[in-house]
Amino acid sequence: MRKPTPSTFLKAAVLTLLPATAAVAEPMQEWRCSVDSLIPAQAALRAEWSRKCGLTTNLNPAGPGSWFSSSKAFDTNFDWAKEYKEFNTNRAWTGNLHQYNVNYYHAFSMYDNTPMYTVAAEPGGVTAGYFKWSHSTSRVRTLYPSFENSPVAGSGTQLFPHPTLANCNLYTDTTGTNVWTSNFYVIAYCESSCYTPEQRILFSGGEQNILDAMKQGREDIVTLSPDATLDNLQLTEGKVYSYTTETRDSEHVIYSVRTASGGELKVTNEHPVVTSEGVLVQAQTLQAGDELLRQDGTPDAVVSVEKSSHFGKVYNLKPMARDQVSNILVAQGYLVGSARFQNDDVDYMNRVLLFRGVPEDALPR
Repeated sequence: MRKPTPSTFLKAAVLTLLPATAAVAEPMQEWRCSVDSLIPAQAALRAEWSRKCGLTTNLNPAGPGSWFSSSKAFDTNFDWAKEYKEFNTNRAWTGNLHQYNVNYYHAFSMYDNTPMYTVAAEPGGVTAGYFKWSHSTSRVRTLYPSFENSPVAGSGTQLFPHPTLANCNLYTDTTGTNVWTSNFYVIAYCESSCYTPEQRILFSGGEQNILDAMKQGREDIVTLSPDATLDNLQLTEGKVYSYTTETRDSEHVIYSVRTASGGELKVTNEHPVVTSEGVLVQAQTLQAGDELLRQDGTPDAVVSVEKSSHFGKVYNLKPMARDQVSNILVAQGYLVGSARFQNDDVDYMNRVLLFRGVPEDALPR
């Protein structure tokens, strides 16, 4: 049997930008993203638009020559990458966590891994002459910025670009009618969700499809116990912190994973699932012969993986608990990751499920 390779998983909903107030802001960020939901093609255009607006309207000094050296990426000669920083932080198209660095936020939105590198200055268009960052691995779902007239998510008015991205204005409506002329801030970087609406999640009274659970406001989610291990997969009842979805129907890539027992799991391509080795992988990496891990700890061999499309909304949830083990849920009888998982969580989970109790100096590096 092929052993799947752990892969990067970015949580499907919101990238928090305000670490000091993350616990308070996160639900409002998710709500802002759901109101401002975009399909992947639109998200890519939004990311390009925000970079263009930051470069052409908010640099001091202005122009392509205003770059500085950034240690967050390299150029093709292995020197530091060329970066631009927004000047007016009260009217910025990028986030505050990384000092309003335009190329960093654009590259983080578009590409999956680091290190990034500088590509040649752009040859044409309104950003001609500006340096840009790139990477060989594109995100399956591009991240995109969402805006508000307050730096704290949910405390002000949500703002939107013109629907055709015709200018760098922001508006209080999605039709581009009522222009906003005062301060604005990026309050979230958004991404879509993971489950199709018919997928059944384990709650305290049994399985229920995620759409009905969201409509009912169910909180009694079942997760792995915080001290669960691969040899002792204890389940416990927790609380749901939030549900996520979109306001618009859109096209999603869905992987239907069928197993030898007759089970089936339908999730988006990046959704994290747990294999029989206790490894957390993306659904898109699975092949026939791999084994999923059932909620009772038994392996179930994958017999087929079919790629299809789903037009509509997809859904996800986050448990109240923030430790990584308690963010393993049960979907269709299989162990899967919640919406909380970020890049470093994948590596952490691989250790916790397989190596609990092993001395730190014996762990793989």
